Amino acid sequence: MWGALLPSYDLGTTASNSLAIHDDLDHVGAIGELKVVRRFLGTRTSLESKAFFASAVSDADAEASLLSIPNPASGAATNISGVGTSLDSQVDHYGFDIALRDTWQTRFGGLSAGLGFSTMAFDQDFDIQQNGSRLMSEQLNSDYVGGKGFVGWDGRLLGRDTNIDLTYGLYDLNADYDFIGGTIPGSRHQMLQESASTGEISMTRHRNFRGIAVAFTIAALYITDMPTIRHNAGSAATLGTTDAATVSGMFQIFL
Repeated sequence: MWGALLPSYDLGTTASNSLAIHDDLDHVGAIGELKVVRRFLGTRTSLESKAFFASAVSDADAEASLLSIPNPASGAATNISGVGTSLDSQVDHYGFDIALRDTWQTRFGGLSAGLGFSTMAFDQDFDIQQNGSRLMSEQLNSDYVGGKGFVGWDGRLLGRDTNIDLTYGLYDLNADYDFIGGTIPGSRHQMLQESASTGEISMTRHRNFRGIAVAFTIAALYITDMPTIRHNAGSAATLGTTDAATVSGMFQIFL
């Protein structure tokens, strides 16, 4: 299970000056991960690589009868009936890491530290429809490329073998935004470049089930800068950033 707490999507106003279309983008979806560890025998060093893919969808309906929607290409207001208007959104999150880890055995368990290369992406699609016809679509693709450092501990916790990792990452962020018109016409492309950092904590609990090594991992990731679309009345849409987070819970099988 994967949960994404992303910046909200807000578009337009109603006759009472409240938000016309709003989705808090607290997505719940699924995640899959493949991790490979190569231990160098006779040393305390290991090479670790990880690839992952997560996806989630959500939807929101307009509740008011009259909506004023700013055209993302120009900011000009378009007045439409709110009846049958809905937002369908999807986010795909994927990437891979490769890192070197050194481990030291102590009386408190194994302590480790490492450095690695990391890349990840968030691809978001927003499709606004009214009674089956597309009003407009927007895409926001965010790519993070950088590195991470981490410290870890492994030992026995409450009777189970346990691993805990604390990770800090530094990234270059490149975001691409595209507006694709429908009933609301036009097009727009914009780019954003920023620096971002992340903090992550993960804990894995191991056990044997009928001779098979399995584990359950919970993890939380905090991102300081996540791109968001800013819809402006009277001017074209722009990009900004705010913080975001993801959480995950995974059942693992060791091969």
